[in-house]
Amino acid sequence: MHHFLFLLLCLFFNVLSADSMVIELATDDPRTPVYLASFSHDYKNFQADYVRQLEHILCYDLSHNGSSVCSVGNKQFDTLITQKRYQDKSFANNGIMCCIQASIADKKLSIILASTNDNWTKALEGVSLKGNIDEDRRQIHLIADAIHNSLFDSPGIASTKLLYTLRSPADKPNTWNSEVWECDYDGANARQITLDAGYCISPTYVPPKEGKTSSAFLYVSYANGQPKLFLAPLKDFKPQRLSLLRGNQLMPAVSRQRNKIAFISDATGNPDLFIQDFSTEKGPIDKPYQAFSSHKATQGSPAFSPDGRKVAFVSNKDGNPRIYILDISQVSPGKPVKNVKLISRTSRENSAPAWSPDGTKIAYCALSDGVRQIWIYEVDEEKETQITNGSIHKENPSWAPNSRALVYNSNTNEGGELFLLDLAMPIPTQIPVGKGQKRFPSWEPR
Repeated sequence: MHHFLFLLLCLFFNVLSADSMVIELATDDPRTPVYLASFSHDYKNFQADYVRQLEHILCYDLSHNGSSVCSVGNKQFDTLITQKRYQDKSFANNGIMCCIQASIADKKLSIILASTNDNWTKALEGVSLKGNIDEDRRQIHLIADAIHNSLFDSPGIASTKLLYTLRSPADKPNTWNSEVWECDYDGANARQITLDAGYCISPTYVPPKEGKTSSAFLYVSYANGQPKLFLAPLKDFKPQRLSLLRGNQLMPAVSRQRNKIAFISDATGNPDLFIQDFSTEKGPIDKPYQAFSSHKATQGSPAFSPDGRKVAFVSNKDGNPRIYILDISQVSPGKPVKNVKLISRTSRENSAPAWSPDGTKIAYCALSDGVRQIWIYEVDEEKETQITNGSIHKENPSWAPNSRALVYNSNTNEGGELFLLDLAMPIPTQIPVGKGQKRFPSWEPR
């Protein structure tokens, strides 16, 4: 059923894309203001509270996509939209660029998009609702992505998901369990993925084929004592060990081309950067090989560039942990690279680089005035900027598919929470996913 609805929405994308409309603002605000009118409904099948939940979900999606900001609750605007007076000057006077009108009848949701400046409207009709908020919120996410695609001619992020680990006390005193979970990007529909009954960390999606969704992930498990890499499907937890390499194996990353895995291993006696050739059909190909090593230095946290030609990673080879870039084309089995490019010259105690899907930025963590904050390195300008503040440590940034937002985890004595940070709206939003210490978020690539 989900696939069927998604097909309908894809069809909707295509209809709207035929004469796609890109809205540009005349102000410095990079986000487009849209107004969502109160949902109208026939009161036959759903209670008013239920309908308000759907409104809230759609408005949240339209305010956390990096492109638009949604407002609701204006009676004058609601009346104008009901009268289909979309070009009334009241909208333009308040900066509203687009009106969104939603109505529910016979368990079906219909949406009208209307420009407040130009004489156009677009419609999405016949999206079925079941009355189950966990299922229907996913239909709302798909609608939000359809609206985004219509307004900005690019995919939205509301239907994407997150992987993360949930750390909680084990049965034995002073011991912990940590399992991998997955949730919607807004924290809803959380479900446990691993059944390791031990300690799992660093989950990361295996990128999907174009137009598909992810079906597998990599993670680190301490089930056998030493940390080892495992590959598992997102459905029907059946893990398989990725490599028989000896020693500790940590921090896996998969290239967008799905043909290489980078990770850290001390198989040679030092924590070094390794590359494993890979196929989603065949699994590991040949043996992993050392890509970078430095005498008595520790390497960590590899992250591929979107084209798969470079890897950003951490090394303390010059004393302080900093971010370096390695050119994959210079690496071959038995010939690790010696020359790498330092990119984080301003900050110190760097960790967890994450390359944006559009290739223009690398997010990472750094110690700033005693607190770990999120920084961004702009690749073309070679410029470093601190983008978070406050007294709480932040770790493990992961990019949204549109490169406009990040998810990261806080780290306090009380635990860790997940936060969504829209680069156009630098106020983090906590992602509610229940109790326990949440860490190592990984945003589903598209």
